[in-house]
Amino acid sequence: MQVIRYARQRVINPVVLLFIFSCFCTGILLVRMIVADQIRYIFLAWNLFLAWVPLLITLFLSERLKTGSQNRYCFGLGLLVWLLFLPNSPYIITDLLHLKGNTHVPIWFDSILVFSFALAGLLCGLFSLYLAHLIIDRLFNEITGWLSIVGCVGLTGFGIYLGRVERWNSWDLFTNPVQLLMDSLQQISNPVAIKMTIGFTCLLLFFYLLFLSLIHLKINASPEKRR
Repeated sequence: MQVIRYARQRVINPVVLLFIFSCFCTGILLVRMIVADQIRYIFLAWNLFLAWVPLLITLFLSERLKTGSQNRYCFGLGLLVWLLFLPNSPYIITDLLHLKGNTHVPIWFDSILVFSFALAGLLCGLFSLYLAHLIIDRLFNEITGWLSIVGCVGLTGFGIYLGRVERWNSWDLFTNPVQLLMDSLQQISNPVAIKMTIGFTCLLLFFYLLFLSLIHLKINASPEKRR
């Protein structure tokens, strides 16, 4: 399986487009800040930055894999850090709850703004999930790859709950690990946590499967010549 060559052909251009799209999101946020003289949605810029972190990690790991490095322990540590930040990517979807009517800015503009950031964050997560899938598939096997991805998506769903409801951050694992671990264990049996985890897990899995189907879609670029 030519994983590295496939990743190079299929990922680089979309990442560039995703960066341009992220700049577009930041641009319309700046326009809103100037026109409305408000910084109400400034947190979207920070959330989008965090959404890029897991993608940058997997891009780095992919480059390492291209050089021939296959140390499973190093890649395992890198993927563990990646998993820690992965919930930040789809987390921006929950920022849609901040949409409210405003006398200074039309609701349709704010809808475009928040949805654009949510979409950019989601795409960052899907790209990084895809790259992680390729890496695990290359280092281990296809079954391990799929089992790992499904498990990561489930943990991501739980991470979104911890971030939105319990207000934990990824870096709290380093600054306050004991309290974070204790709170996480307590929330496992929480009905709201279970529902949100299942809901976001199913949503992200469907998005990822759709993402894979679009990537592997082959369109005949050579139509028959007219006679």
